[in-house]
Amino acid sequence: MDNIFLRALTLFLRAFNSKRLRTILVTIIASVTIFGFVFFVTEPQVKSFGDGMWWALVTITTVGYGDITPMTTVGRFVASALMFVGLALISSVTAIISVKFIQNFVDHHTNDDVLEKLDEMQKDLDELKKKIQ
Repeated sequence: MDNIFLRALTLFLRAFNSKRLRTILVTIIASVTIFGFVFFVTEPQVKSFGDGMWWALVTITTVGYGDITPMTTVGRFVASALMFVGLALISSVTAIISVKFIQNFVDHHTNDDVLEKLDEMQKDLDELKKKIQ
């Protein structure tokens, strides 16, 4: 049980120990902050910066609760831009994490395969030595 937990933790840390992933996460945070502020400034029904950030987070993650919606033309352009930015950023995060998981799987299984082959070769060598003697 502990071995499975440690392997899962190692895999998780390896996936998030990527410079690209950290860069994208910082970009997501910056986008939510900037678009949230722009939405707060352009939409009269948004009463606080926190509401603007909430809307930006819900929009960038494509959840779209609908509790805050753009009413002005500028707000709709801001929303459209954030939707495209969100799709690109969220799909990039998914792709990076998937690649890390696949790399870990391939590395793990490749090592196992190599060790099995080495064991087989060692057995073959031992048998040849016995035949020679």
